[in-house]
Amino acid sequence: MFDVFLTEPFVPFTISLALLFGLLTLELVLALLGGSLLGMGADADVDLDMADLGDLDLGLDAADLADVELADLDADYDTGQTSTLDAGPISWLGMGKVPVMIWIAALLLGFGLAGLILQQLISSILGFALPASLAILPAAFVGLWFARTFSVVFARLLPKTETSALSNRHLGRRTGKVTQGTAKRGAPAEVRVTDRHGNFHYLRAEPLKDAETIPAGTNVLVLRHRANDGYRLVPLAAGL
Repeated sequence: MFDVFLTEPFVPFTISLALLFGLLTLELVLALLGGSLLGMGADADVDLDMADLGDLDLGLDAADLADVELADLDADYDTGQTSTLDAGPISWLGMGKVPVMIWIAALLLGFGLAGLILQQLISSILGFALPASLAILPAAFVGLWFARTFSVVFARLLPKTETSALSNRHLGRRTGKVTQGTAKRGAPAEVRVTDRHGNFHYLRAEPLKDAETIPAGTNVLVLRHRANDGYRLVPLAAGL
């Protein structure tokens, strides 16, 4: 019975499912070793909402910045939830909404199953399967549609599984606003920061400079602090 799946009309779809099975097997092996294959591509999209320190005149010198993270280590990378592509066929297909390998796995699954089902249906009606070159086109359409639909649904579910602890580690180099209290050294104030998903986070932080005080209502730049894994605030001029 399974020999029919190795015949010419079925081969492209059998190979597709075999590749999917190979990816899942490799993912299982890597998971046992503490790695992941399906997460590849998750770090490809930099959060463009983060402040570009090169464009801001903060009035800080090297001594002020010695204990804060300024490099891409603070960049709010994600598991592929948010794409930087707002339009075009790539965005429409769902690429960028999820890690690339997950999108490919969904495409392989949709293409393989659609092709096998189509060929089986044609065989039961006409008594013979379509040539592979003809069956590939509708199967590819279904595969792309399935990958797009899966990516959209998967992307909507991902933010719900993100822990606040993970989010809080990725709030550096963002702009926020002091909402309660006056921030000064030894007396942190409450600051509201928005993450890349539009969620509000409230944290407590002190000014970066020792002698500085930052009252409520001030727009600030939030920087990660190396020493205590906390945050330091830099006041921003009005309009920034």
